[in-house]
Amino acid sequence: MIDLHTHILPGVDDGAEDLTEALDMARTALANGINVVAATPHFFQIPNWERIQALTAELQQEIDKAGIEVKVIPGSELFIDIEILEMPQNLIPTYAANGKYCLIELPLQQVPMYFEQVVFSLQTKGITPIIAHPERYLAVVRDPNLILQWIDIGCLIQMNSGSILGRFGQKIQETAKILLDHNMVHLLASDGHAVSRRGMNLHKAYVEVEKLIGTEKTMQLVQGNPELIIHGKPLPAAEAQPYQKKERFWFFWRALRKK
Repeated sequence: MIDLHTHILPGVDDGAEDLTEALDMARTALANGINVVAATPHFFQIPNWERIQALTAELQQEIDKAGIEVKVIPGSELFIDIEILEMPQNLIPTYAANGKYCLIELPLQQVPMYFEQVVFSLQTKGITPIIAHPERYLAVVRDPNLILQWIDIGCLIQMNSGSILGRFGQKIQETAKILLDHNMVHLLASDGHAVSRRGMNLHKAYVEVEKLIGTEKTMQLVQGNPELIIHGKPLPAAEAQPYQKKERFWFFWRALRKK
């Protein structure tokens, strides 16, 4: 499997605190069937794409030295901002430095008014935005069909493994299931921050997702699509389905009035 959202770089954000923890994360990944991970630190904490690539290369050397057969590729989690409109293409962090896909994070509480401007700006630079963990965004919890609009304008969707496992609460778990059931997800990733705290639990989520959508579709989320993204290739077309909220009818029995 390939995990395209992790905070494995040591000592740079709220992920791995030091090299020891980063190596433990790599060992955990390998033990659970993951042989490629993307280092995607928060870009606002290392606002330098060349620096992220250099730190990733340094971590890879340490992983190789420790005999851990895991490949780490550079990436970043870029918090959406109006300033992205002015960023040159070569300074925008993209997976494996291929310039084709970029991981974008939105505020949890609201979708910025300039969201579509930023998406369009990235696309004009040849970059496809991947929206990080939208099942956690309040607007999507309220209306899962918002995802359809984002897919229609050319975005891809990355779901967190912790969401489907219920780590962020029942509402977010329910939203995650809706998105999976309606073919609104392109990637499943751990967003791992440590070994135990928001851990590398992609393998656990795989089991639950497989029950919902089957083996073939689940493998596409954790292997097929991530591999295409790493190599800068287009993903196969998959039509998302609109979600229709089920109506609930409550029947109340009234006690007979005494005569």
